[in-house]
Amino acid sequence: MGNLLLAIDPGTVDWSRAQFALTAIYHWLFVPLTLGLAVVMGIMETCYYRTRKEFWRSAARFWQRLFGVNFAMGVATGIILEFEFGTNWSNYSWFVGDIFGAPLAIEGILAFFMESTFVAVMFFGWKKVSPGFHLASTWLTGLGATISAWWILVANAWMQYPIGCTFNPDTMRNEMASFLDVAFSPFAIDKFTHTITSAWLLGAAFTVGVSSWYLLKKRHTELAVQSIKIGSMVGLVSALLAAFTGDNSAYMVAKTQPMKLAAMEALYEGGKSQGLTAAAFVNPFKQPDYQNETEPPMRIAVPNMLSLLATHSADGYVPGVRDIINGYTKDDGTREPSLKEKMERGRNAIAALKAYRGGQKTKTNRQILERDMKYFATDTSRTPNKPCLSYR
Repeated sequence: MGNLLLAIDPGTVDWSRAQFALTAIYHWLFVPLTLGLAVVMGIMETCYYRTRKEFWRSAARFWQRLFGVNFAMGVATGIILEFEFGTNWSNYSWFVGDIFGAPLAIEGILAFFMESTFVAVMFFGWKKVSPGFHLASTWLTGLGATISAWWILVANAWMQYPIGCTFNPDTMRNEMASFLDVAFSPFAIDKFTHTITSAWLLGAAFTVGVSSWYLLKKRHTELAVQSIKIGSMVGLVSALLAAFTGDNSAYMVAKTQPMKLAAMEALYEGGKSQGLTAAAFVNPFKQPDYQNETEPPMRIAVPNMLSLLATHSADGYVPGVRDIINGYTKDDGTREPSLKEKMERGRNAIAALKAYRGGQKTKTNRQILERDMKYFATDTSRTPNKPCLSYR
């Protein structure tokens, strides 16, 4: 396995990452706006259904056209993105396909077909179906897009916080142990709720922005005024929800990915009563000397706010990059191993796997794998506290 790892051209990996990142960024330009506009156009068609005023029908169709452009672009870029799991990361897809592939398959079979079916009725069925059925189709289109986002975020959340799976040394693959744990992990729930409420906020802001432009140009003023009212109401509610779900999301990141939080906050040396970074100067072309530098050359922080967000206590302990490298003790008294200890446990897992695959399928080797497999192939060139399994 080591020889195979050395045979991989790092340039190929970098270009694969770059292509995947570019596709994901481009895809994400359209998805949140689609989810947000689905709520706006649903509310407007509901107004038409209740009042039967032609104005609301025209307003709903106007926003549905903008929804349709984003929907089409989101589908096109999303299909390419899923193909790249096979073209760019085929070994990863093979290694964790039992877990990672399940939510993607459900998204394609259930959610995508659902929204694809009802979006056709929504666009072409104004004179072909009853107003009630058309209204239901509009809301079901938005619901299908939301369910689609749920399963995609379940897959993404599993990559951030692997759960409900076990490594099988006989097949050399990760296999699903509990579908419910994967589908309803706390990380997935937090990611979904925060993403959806943020998408509603974006849709509301877009609605208000387009309507304000019409007001400035003194065109379609009634459409603009009514759209601003609806967009403002949706925006106010979604902003409050996004703040609440964002707090939960930050708490979960601090709990499961402390190095990610420390890197985001440029927190070199942690401790209690940590401040939330407002601005920091970090040289993007030089790796910081975490062992000797206490903090970035310039860091402006809001006192105690990071501890409050990460631990829900103003004086809670938040580890910094140096603490995570050297090992630290959590607030509950448990100790997090140092990078050196994790590397040693990773080597133990590699040795146990080699012996197991060589025919020594003993209980001891199996226990070592179960205990230390999460540190398998710890790579010091990666984020220090986030070991990664070798997918190659």
